[in-house]
Formats: sequence, C-alpha cells, structure tokens
Amino acid sequence: MSRQHNGITRHVHLSSSLHFDSLGDFVQAGEGAPKLAGQTARGLDNGYGLQGNPTCHALQDAVSQLENGSRSLLYSSGMTALTALGGLLRSGDHWLLPAGVYGPMQRYARYLKERYDISYDMYDPLDPQSLQRLITPHSKLIHIESPCSVTFETTPIAGVVAIARGHSLLVSADNTWASGVLCKPLDTGVDISILSLTKYAAGYSDVFMGSVTTRDEQLYKQLAYDHRVHGYTVSPFSAMLVQRGLETLPTRIIAHARSAARLLRIVRKSPAVARIFCGGPSATTELKGSNGLFAVELYRVYSNEELQDILSGLRVFSIGESWGGTKSLVLPFQPQDLADHASSPQGTVLRFHAGLEDVAAQAADIKNILHKLD
Repeated sequence: MSRQHNGITRHVHLSSSLHFDSLGDFVQAGEGAPKLAGQTARGLDNGYGLQGNPTCHALQDAVSQLENGSRSLLYSSGMTALTALGGLLRSGDHWLLPAGVYGPMQRYARYLKERYDISYDMYDPLDPQSLQRLITPHSKLIHIESPCSVTFETTPIAGVVAIARGHSLLVSADNTWASGVLCKPLDTGVDISILSLTKYAAGYSDVFMGSVTTRDEQLYKQLAYDHRVHGYTVSPFSAMLVQRGLETLPTRIIAHARSAARLLRIVRKSPAVARIFCGGPSATTELKGSNGLFAVELYRVYSNEELQDILSGLRVFSIGESWGGTKSLVLPFQPQDLADHASSPQGTVLRFHAGLEDVAAQAADIKNILHKLD
C-alpha cells in the first residue's frame, strides 16, 4: 500500500542546470515560452539556471503580488537592485534623488556622474514642487525614497508622479521602509518599485536580496535584458528564506510597530530629546501604517567617547547597521553625517529599530540610555 507524503513547507529547487525532453522544449525555453504546466513566460532565456529556477520564479511571483505589480526581477542585494536604475540612463542624462537618500545610493549617483557623465540633483523630499526648478531637458528619471533614511522625511508620492508625468519622466521608488505592506507605490503611478528584501521581507537578518517590480511590459523587458547581460542571480535557498519571510511579513511589521509606539511614549517624555523622527500615515502621504523604526535628535553633539558610555550596558539593543530583523538595534549619527538631509539635525541622532524581543526589556534599555543623557 503506497502512502503519499505532502510536506507543509515548500520544496527548494537547487539545480543550476535544467534539462529538457526534446530540442523543441529547449528552444521554447530560450524564447521565454512556458516550460512547465502553469508556469508563465518571463521574456528571459530560461534554458539555464542562472536565469532562475522554480524556487526563484515562485519568489518573483510572490513579490509581484506583494507590490501589486506584474513582473519582478531578483538581485543579490537591495543595493544591487537600486543599481538597475543605471541601466535606464545614458551618458549625458540627468536624474533626481531626494535629499537624505540612502547613503550608498548617493555614492552610486556620484559614481555614475564621474564614470558615465550622468548628472544628478537632490530635491527636497518634503516639497515635490522643488523638482520643478531642477528638471532639465536632459532629465530622465525621478527617484523617491519615502520615508528617507535616518530622519524619515516622507514624500507625497502622488505629487512627484504628477510632476514627472508633466515632463514625461520615469519615476522609481525605494519601497523598503514600507516593504510592500504599508505602501504600494505602483498603485500611485510609480513606474518601478524597489525593495531591499534583506530587511523586513526576509525578516531574520540572514539573507541578502533585492527586487525590482513594474507593471510596464516594455520597461520590464529593458530591465530584464540588463539583468541577464550582467549575470544577476540569487541563490534558490535564499529565495526560499525570503518567501518564508513573506508569509509572516504583515504580522511582524504590526508587532514591530507596536513595540516602537510603546518606546516612543517613553522617548517623548525625555528632556534630552530635541526632535523625534518617524514615518507613518498622514494627510499628505500614502503610508498606511508604521514599522519599528524611529530616530531621536539630541540637544547637543555627543562625542564618540560619550556615546560609548551612553550605549553601553544594554540588554536587548545592540549597535548595528541595517534593520528589519527580529533584533533591536541602535546606531548613532553625527550632524555632519546628515548634512544633506532636509531635516538638517544640529545634534547627535540616535536611530532605533524595535525588534521582536520582550518590549519591557526594550523599554528598560531606552530608559537606561535616556537616563545617561539627562
């Protein structure tokens, strides 16, 4: 008597090489035609595992669904996904980025300018109308990051899209903060939505990955061509980890946000805090909620020696970059690090990410930090 075992977890296809029953099947795969029952054509050369396998394709479909898009591409990190925008620009082109954009993205913009003569300007993310005086006849793309890094300036996406359409410009959005749960940029008219899947999507600080999603078939084909030419690919095992993370993504973001809200109630009572920065819903933005991130500006600049003492003896929070995993993190920034941000902090800034540990333990750490600041 035979028994069928159906595992509750998904299979991981690790093959780097694919085989076909006939030459005709192989030729069809190379043309992007369906290879397996129920599988959709992707417009890529699917005859070799470098362009993905069933595990990677399943994640592409899941990301497209998350972002309300039609096609997605996967990259080895969020930053690699952001560099896909460079493939849409040519020597002599011009593009626009928000003041306070992710630091490595600023470095990439400088790289394109120095290496390929692709110029850029920074606009005020709080004032989309500031774009009007920066757009030139050579402008091709407006990039949005909302909220911005560290000080979380939030851009009215619809306002940027309206300006871009008036000048026939493409619009891209780094949607990592919202992670496809708290905002759907494609629904607002954005052409390309980019995620660092490393953060909330994967959720456990154990994988690097990024994605690019669009609804425009021609734009997808252009991005997909660059994707193939550069040999971008991701590990099937990493793809499985990210897809596992997507299953609990909405629930985790709610939990992160609840912890952050409790910590913010403590922070708001501190006389050492000059300003609080955090993203969230408002009348002028498309955000539908908050997450575990917030930052505080202190009334003065603290030296590294002082910060060493202030951030010592923590039980739950640790000092570290990135965010979106289960662990609580804190990271200090000095005013010179944030000089180009629209909020222009004058004192030391501490960025916090509320993890999924016991919130009482998180609160004890916050109180310990604030006590040393008083």
